[in-house]
Amino acid sequence: MSAQEAAPSRGRRADRPERGPSPFDTASLLGLGYVVVAVVLATIAAWPVYASPRMLLVAAVGLALGLGIAILARVLRWRGLGGALLVVAAAVVGYALVVVPVAIPSALGSPSRFLDGVRDGFVGIVVGWKQLLTLALPLGEYQAVLVPFLLVILLGSLVGGLLVVPDRSWSPLAVLVGFGMTAFGIVFGSSALSAPIWIGPVQVPAPRELLVGVGGLIAAVGWLLLRSRSARRIALQRATAGTVQRAGLSGWVAVRRRAVAGGLVAVALVAGAAVAPAAAELADRSALRDRIDPELAVRQAPSPLTGYRAAFTSDRIDEPWLELDGDTAGVERVRIATLDEFDGEMFQVAADPADADTRFTRLPRAAIRGADDAEFELTVGDGYRGLWVPAPLGLIAAPDFSGERAVALEDGFHRSADGATSISIAPLPGSSGRDAERGLTAGDRYRLVAHADETRGLDVLGSPATQSALDEESYPALTAWVELQAQPRTAEGLATLVERLRARGYLSHAATDGEAAAGWIERMGSGYAFLPSYSGHSTARIEALFTQLVDQQRLAGEQASDAELVAGVGDDEQFSAAVALLARSLGYESRVVLGFRLAGAEEVDGVERCDEVCPGGALTAWVEVRSPNGEWATVDVTPQHEVAPSFIKEGEQLPQHPTRPERPDTDTLDPPPAQSDASEAEAAPVEDAGTDLSLLFGVLKWTGLGLAALLCLLLPLLALLAAKRWRRAARRRESAPEVRIVGAWDELVDRYVDEGVIPGESATRAATARASGRPAAAALAALVERAVFAGDPPSPADADAAWAIVDQETTALRSREGAPRRLAVTLSFASFLRSIRPARVLIEEPAR
Repeated sequence: MSAQEAAPSRGRRADRPERGPSPFDTASLLGLGYVVVAVVLATIAAWPVYASPRMLLVAAVGLALGLGIAILARVLRWRGLGGALLVVAAAVVGYALVVVPVAIPSALGSPSRFLDGVRDGFVGIVVGWKQLLTLALPLGEYQAVLVPFLLVILLGSLVGGLLVVPDRSWSPLAVLVGFGMTAFGIVFGSSALSAPIWIGPVQVPAPRELLVGVGGLIAAVGWLLLRSRSARRIALQRATAGTVQRAGLSGWVAVRRRAVAGGLVAVALVAGAAVAPAAAELADRSALRDRIDPELAVRQAPSPLTGYRAAFTSDRIDEPWLELDGDTAGVERVRIATLDEFDGEMFQVAADPADADTRFTRLPRAAIRGADDAEFELTVGDGYRGLWVPAPLGLIAAPDFSGERAVALEDGFHRSADGATSISIAPLPGSSGRDAERGLTAGDRYRLVAHADETRGLDVLGSPATQSALDEESYPALTAWVELQAQPRTAEGLATLVERLRARGYLSHAATDGEAAAGWIERMGSGYAFLPSYSGHSTARIEALFTQLVDQQRLAGEQASDAELVAGVGDDEQFSAAVALLARSLGYESRVVLGFRLAGAEEVDGVERCDEVCPGGALTAWVEVRSPNGEWATVDVTPQHEVAPSFIKEGEQLPQHPTRPERPDTDTLDPPPAQSDASEAEAAPVEDAGTDLSLLFGVLKWTGLGLAALLCLLLPLLALLAAKRWRRAARRRESAPEVRIVGAWDELVDRYVDEGVIPGESATRAATARASGRPAAAALAALVERAVFAGDPPSPADADAAWAIVDQETTALRSREGAPRRLAVTLSFASFLRSIRPARVLIEEPAR
């Protein structure tokens, strides 16, 4: 090629902006390969979280969808704000299509379940992360737990693909995306390391962690080295193309460069292989799930009421739980936990960080003791171990812990907002990680300062604030027993129900009278007759208790005494739940408390009081009922143990109290409704019309809300379209022909910028026209130059000709594009930004 032929070529290269590398050149393909490797490593890192083969499908689909959208965006040249919106829309639509069949397969049963699954998929974007930390590992395919992993892979692949296709100066940022995807498994996984493996005589500790860490480092370094080498080769080819015939590198130079690259990879491999296992062995590895909040610890802990009976076995009944030292005057009870939430299976401590009433917070360390306040020390004995910190209700300040675990216990101490339950989330010795045991253990000591207890009876309750809080259909036996007592829904009525329940109950702590139950049976006295009692306080267990009471009362007759009505067998576990549910059936708020009664408490038959030591046999439960003004009344619930039940079978009668059998067929029946001339078929349309009208109103309501939400989302796009339309009309309506011609040029340049034909206006109109490569731009540029610099002013016809060029060029550009591309250009914000970007000066080299 001659110099004369080369000169114009160099001039064109200088004037025309770089269009960027092809999306499918070597550097871009290397980048795509790195993204694929990063997804594979992220899947390996997250395997312990799920341990399910389906996560492989989730990773593959998320990778294909993310990279597919990224490549499609580059091929169709989605740029600017409009392009970004198209990318987001494609990602949302793709996610909605794959989330159910890939990540929530349990929702594939029916169309309605599929729609519910799509809803759960989008809800899981917000709440799924918390679910990962609240469920025990591995998660498998439970509900929507795979949604966060799909989201991480999809977004990571999409962002990584947009960074590397085509290869740009900011493409190395994809390394951060790759490390971010890998961090998912580390953050949400377990702190436990993978088991070591043997490769011949060499033991490899933490092989999974080693593979993820070293593999990620090698992949990143290798890709960056290959990318740099490819970019250098392309740059040299462009610099010497057509002018210099470049010889290949000498053998020594090539060997040296390859040795340097290989050395860097080898150093990374050796360093990672040597340092990673040592760091894993020497340092404690922690994960996000290990940083447990107090509410999470409470929700994971079993209900302490479920372990109530274990304290009465022969080997634990005399085992010390707490040792008291100091002045406990005024403090009647030490509570272990206050259970205010019932799910049908058990009473639990309510713990919700979003609810101010159930949130756990810290207490100040310092306390000023009043004249009537109690100050004493508690030492945990061999019989107690757990999350709950025994403390009085009137605790003034955080306990003053002492001993080897004092710092950890103080840091982990929290108290519920109502002051009813105290916990410590300090891990027990030798336990770590998310599943670690937490709380107190034998030998822990702490000093307490508390106000004196204010014990209130049921007389402070007054009338209930609401109607029954129980579903009568779920508690038919309880409801029937309450109706048999014929008591009003008042505090006096509740007191009578509690009194009758305790008098007609019978205390028993075991299902069998074997060796394990010998201890507490002996304490009942020589006249005690053992009867079996099953543990638990679920709805079914409480219903069984009331069924015994209802059957006994109906068979005994109306004149039976309390001794003849004894039938309910159980202990504080069942009777505390029963009294709490009774209170709720009358409209009162209630809760169950597990703890110990101290020496100053009123004596209750069957409950041992603590003096200096609280053994397992002194454990008890009571109920607290809340009045409408917020005061809590204390109710003891332990049943009597002196009169054993005398169960009556169907058809039997007590001689001293003959009964009259109930006849279910003697109930008064209401007369049938009067017949009318109108048939049911004629009356039906009236009901159907009402139902249809209600449905219509519902459809209109939700349609209106949906349209309003859609309008809010589309408002920025509508504003952009209106601004472009106003700008074009304002330029075209200018009265001066010269200003109108310049406006036509500005409109054409804005169109080119939105189309991506040129990045912006150059120093001169001629240079801009050459950079665009469009004949229409050159013609309009010449017309504008004449209008601006000619001696005679332009005519209106010249202005109309200028705008005719703009209209023809706009039509030509639109005709060569598809619908997605036209939408992207219409929504592009680039033309509004070109005025604030520096102009790109294109220098035309003179011919040589």
